[in-house]
Amino acid sequence: MSFEILNLLGSSLLGGIMQIMGARANAQQEQQKMLMMQNKFVEESRDKVRKMGNPNFFAMTRRIIALTCIFSIILLPMIAGIFQVPIYIQTEVTTGSDWFLFSTESTQMIWKEINGMPFLEMHKNVVISIIGLYMGSSISKAK
Repeated sequence: MSFEILNLLGSSLLGGIMQIMGARANAQQEQQKMLMMQNKFVEESRDKVRKMGNPNFFAMTRRIIALTCIFSIILLPMIAGIFQVPIYIQTEVTTGSDWFLFSTESTQMIWKEINGMPFLEMHKNVVISIIGLYMGSSISKAK
C-alpha cells in the first residue's frame, strides 16, 4: 500500500472517530440541558407548593393535634383521678392452669376500675411520639 492510501484511510478513520466523539459530546450537552430543565421544573413545583401553603398554619395544626393528645390522653385522666372520678381500663386476665397435656387456661378482656392517677405504657408512648415529632421537625429545619 502506498503512503497516500494509508494517509487517506487514517484520516478517514480519524475523521470518523472525531465525528463520533463530537456527537457524543453533543448528546451529553443535550442531556445536561434536559436535566437542567427538569430540575428547573421541579424547583418551580416546589416553590408553588411553598407559596400555596402557609407554614404558620401547618405549625399551628401540629400544635393543636399535640395539645389535644396531651390533654385527652394524659391530663384528663390525671384530673379525673384528683377528683376521685373512677377510670376504667381494659386489661387481659388469664384464668385456669396448664397441665402436662391438658390446658384449662382462658384469657378474657375485662374492664377494671382504677382510682387515682393512671400512667400507662400508652401515655409514655404518646409523649415520646410527640417529643419525636417536634424534635424531628426542628432538626429538619436547622440550617
